[in-house]
Amino acid sequence: MKKIEAIIQPGSRDAVVAAIKKIGVGGVTVHSIQGQGAQEPPLVGQYFSREMVICIVDDPKLDDILDAIANVACTGTKGDGKVFVTTVDDALDICTKKRGTTSI
Repeated sequence: MKKIEAIIQPGSRDAVVAAIKKIGVGGVTVHSIQGQGAQEPPLVGQYFSREMVICIVDDPKLDDILDAIANVACTGTKGDGKVFVTTVDDALDICTKKRGTTSI
């Protein structure tokens, strides 16, 4: 399993979530976040507003999801965002007690 954390422009959130769900991911978590990347902040002490979309996926879906996110979130300008992928060793559905990929 992989954890995908996509930091994207706020206007791309709904399109990114729709693209992820179209591939067959059951659930996503969305956070409104602030931060700054390598580019200059808008003003000293201020941060850019972004959205973070998080999902856990089976390994075979990873490349399709990364492509889908890039296709809908890319405007071709600096600051479109980043996607981070990490390995998830295990997962537990609290109610059903299912573990691993059956829990997602």
